[in-house]
Amino acid sequence: MKLYLNERPRTFIVTSDTHALIIRHPYPKYKGSHHLHLHLKSHGSGSSGSSAANATSTKVIVEFVNKSYINFSNFKDITPSKSRHNKEILGFLGLLNVGANIYLGFITRELTVACPTVGENINKIAAVDFFCLNNDEWDHLHGSSDDIPQTSQNSQAQAQERDKSGEYPVNSVRKLLSSGAFFYSRDFDVTSNVQERGLNRSESDAQFTLLADSAFFQRFMWNWFMSSELIEFRNRLSLHEQIIFDSSGFLVTITRGFAKTLNTQVSDTEEGLITIISKQACIKNGPLFGDWGCDDEGSVSNFVETELIIYTPKFCFAYVIVRGNVPVYWELENNFSKKNIISSKKSRKVVFPRSFETSQHAFTRHFAQLASQYGEVHIINSLSADSKNYKSQLNDAFENHVNFFNVNREEESNSGSTDQMRTDMFPLNYKLGYTPVPISTASMKKNGYNAANPHEIVKKLEDAVIDYGALFYDISKQNYTGKQLGIFRVNSFDNLSKANYISKIICQEVIELAFRDIKIRLNPDLLVKHAKLWSENEDYLCKITLNFISSTWAPRATSKKSVKSAFTKKYLSGVVDSKPSELAMLKLLGRLQDQVTVTLHNPIHDYVQKALNQRSKEYSSYKDISLFASTFNVNGVCTDDDIKNWIFPKSKYKIEKSYDVVFVGFQEIVELSAGQMVNTQSDNRIQWEKKIKKCLNDTNPENQKYVSLWNGQLGGIALLLFVKETELNYITNLEGSFKKTGLGGMSSNKGGVAVSFTYSNTEVCLVTSHLAAGLSNIDERHHNYKTIIKGIKFSKNRRIKDHDVVIWLGDMNYRIGLPKEQVKPLIEKKEFNKLFEYDQLNRQMAAGESFPFFDEMEIRFAPTYKFDNGTKVYDTSEKQRIPAWTDRILSRGKDIKQLVYDCDDDLIFSDHRPVYSIFKVSVHMINQSIKKNLSNSLYESYRKEYGGINEILNSTNNLSFLIDDDEKGLPAPSSESKKWWIDGGHPAKVTIPELNEEALDGDTKIINPRFPVNPFDDTDEPEFIKKSELMEMIKQT
Repeated sequence: MKLYLNERPRTFIVTSDTHALIIRHPYPKYKGSHHLHLHLKSHGSGSSGSSAANATSTKVIVEFVNKSYINFSNFKDITPSKSRHNKEILGFLGLLNVGANIYLGFITRELTVACPTVGENINKIAAVDFFCLNNDEWDHLHGSSDDIPQTSQNSQAQAQERDKSGEYPVNSVRKLLSSGAFFYSRDFDVTSNVQERGLNRSESDAQFTLLADSAFFQRFMWNWFMSSELIEFRNRLSLHEQIIFDSSGFLVTITRGFAKTLNTQVSDTEEGLITIISKQACIKNGPLFGDWGCDDEGSVSNFVETELIIYTPKFCFAYVIVRGNVPVYWELENNFSKKNIISSKKSRKVVFPRSFETSQHAFTRHFAQLASQYGEVHIINSLSADSKNYKSQLNDAFENHVNFFNVNREEESNSGSTDQMRTDMFPLNYKLGYTPVPISTASMKKNGYNAANPHEIVKKLEDAVIDYGALFYDISKQNYTGKQLGIFRVNSFDNLSKANYISKIICQEVIELAFRDIKIRLNPDLLVKHAKLWSENEDYLCKITLNFISSTWAPRATSKKSVKSAFTKKYLSGVVDSKPSELAMLKLLGRLQDQVTVTLHNPIHDYVQKALNQRSKEYSSYKDISLFASTFNVNGVCTDDDIKNWIFPKSKYKIEKSYDVVFVGFQEIVELSAGQMVNTQSDNRIQWEKKIKKCLNDTNPENQKYVSLWNGQLGGIALLLFVKETELNYITNLEGSFKKTGLGGMSSNKGGVAVSFTYSNTEVCLVTSHLAAGLSNIDERHHNYKTIIKGIKFSKNRRIKDHDVVIWLGDMNYRIGLPKEQVKPLIEKKEFNKLFEYDQLNRQMAAGESFPFFDEMEIRFAPTYKFDNGTKVYDTSEKQRIPAWTDRILSRGKDIKQLVYDCDDDLIFSDHRPVYSIFKVSVHMINQSIKKNLSNSLYESYRKEYGGINEILNSTNNLSFLIDDDEKGLPAPSSESKKWWIDGGHPAKVTIPELNEEALDGDTKIINPRFPVNPFDDTDEPEFIKKSELMEMIKQT
């Protein structure tokens, strides 16, 4: 990347090989001038306000264009460089508003520190530089790259000059970012983890995917204040432009913490890489580090996510663990004496400044955020329970909050309450796991960081470790054999050494169990390197945390003890090693009182995009595609029977065209083995995949070819997705998700598997699930549904409901609420409507409990469960199970229509029958060629009216008209008396003509009190009556 500057009018251009990001302030200020470099434009808005207001304006004009469009003749190359022939900017950090100026931040030097997988590098930031956008006062600090080669000596001299000046407002931020604690990657969003960003993509189509704009990963992005508007700008670009923008370094996400990769011997025959990545969170309102609790949103001090990755040419393993302070309102108070102003352990006390109820709300928000991102949560608490230790006060409070949550959560689940306040208070539909692991410092030092795990700790955690699983990706098969389905949250008092040590123990146990499942004997070198990484992780996190223990958090004015506490923190922070200014961190995060986020305006792009949206019918249309969906509980069998009448039921229905998409969900595809973290039993799924693909290719009526697009397996639940080869180019953003509802990690016997993808411009989600069995377990099935609907999550926290089209099928296990003696005669008579009245799922959906807003076509086939295997006879075993429609297919969305709903009653090897549907889905298609031509035409019309990009770059006229357009035409906010959509400023008032009619005799009309409140009730009563009629009613009563 290169950086160019046009001095007057002051404009910066950041370029990649093909594109350019143009950045210009509309009101620049020049050295030696006491006025703005500003000339009013006759067709503009006239006076643009006071010069002082314009000088401090946070509005910036930005455009992203092809580099070939720009005339660089007036621009000077100011790219920082080590030598005249080595000029390069490594990444754009964003725009930082400090005081009255706006600064552009750039990464200028880096050091590669980690390589988690092939093609992914993590770079430590070694040097950054800032350039003032709206003021040339500081230009002399950068020198002229045309005249002065930026050797290391010159670079150091410039840095010393900046330091001497003491005036450069962003100098402290520059030193902070160059301290070695921050890292980034050009290959992936470093705020994310492997499970979130995915692995099933080839190196050829690998591309940077932004995830830091999601609610959770934003907490790890330390340049969010600098880049939030840039992200909004990027999101308004076309998809093609976004890919270029991300891959070229115009948008960089940075985080703070530790990252390192070591070479290791995974097994006797397999070499690999082992990587640790720890990211400190920066989202908490208040001190980020030190002895503090949470804020109102549940964010805590000292919060860290650590990911351990093992990569070989055959597979990738990843595991995530988090730590953080106790998520309630607390702080540490120190009591002083006249003889000693330095506090001791005996003088310390934990205080709780807010009520238990208030803290419980923050506690719940904290764990709701973790559960939303990671799934189930298990707390590992290493706080001391010794009553003589001041930390036990915090331990007792923490346990009280955990117990309160779990007890009330269970009562809430059992009550089935729909109260929204209660739902907000207890958003998780499972208990928080909790294991106390009080470990002494002496014990930790005795065991140390080595390849041996302390058995007394491991045995407490083994069951939960297995239950949560780990990510395991088979590279050769391009298939996930394991996913992490829950998170351990570790906490100690300061969340440094002890929390790190326990995290190492958990992570090592996960590694040993996971590799045991795939029958790989670990080489001792792997565990030695694993321990070494965790030891270095502890040392570095302690260093960068202790150097920033907060000393500036303002104490409450009413508490003298809090003032003493703050003084102690200030005193102690002064005796640690020299550190960058804490003020620099506040500047970087935008937390100074005078800091405001910069507002970006891209007038040309916005004009074109607005016009494109208005003319969308010219380049977009709807296309009907055929989607086949089926669910089958195969009872652990892969049959040799012919399946063509199941996949293509031509004998029943007229199928003249090949399906565009085929979606099959299996249940009980394997017999499960308890205690496994990863799926090792994939043979049946692979056999079924081959069998169905062969049937599709051999039997489809148009002789089309199909590809296996995606498959996933959670224990006995499997999802297979096939697509017609001709439709493959329309499908993007493919990703899967898993959610268990039973025990056993990825070997869970119940749960759901889902896949999400975009078909042209329509978002589709396909779900298969296996819910709790048993006639009377309606509530448990309802809880299974809630767990899956909340737990199935795709990138950027997208859920099932966020898609345009949803199909949810599976063995739902809902039964018929009639005795067998009544059910069988109705089946023989094919009186399915009468049976359906007693169907549990039908009643749940009608009551709005399970699957609200989902649709199901009328059932015209016999119950598909339970048969004697290999026969058409319903269950004759001792249990004599009642026949039921356990296997169902539901859909949701306005663009989907269920055309066929049936079962194949001739495929009889299982105790279930396969149920299938054929859907017509209207997908939104975009003709990119027409859209591009229209876009070029619109740009030309803009250029004729306002001038092209080069005219705007070189214009010395008032550019306020470019940024004021965004603010024109916005009406005043609505109020109770006036609404913005009512013309002429008329008051918001409902007028009923019948009540406004004036009667000559004064007997006006009023609303009839006997008229039913429900408008759908049949009634002979008039809606309005005369006053005299009302008086007559009163007399009669």
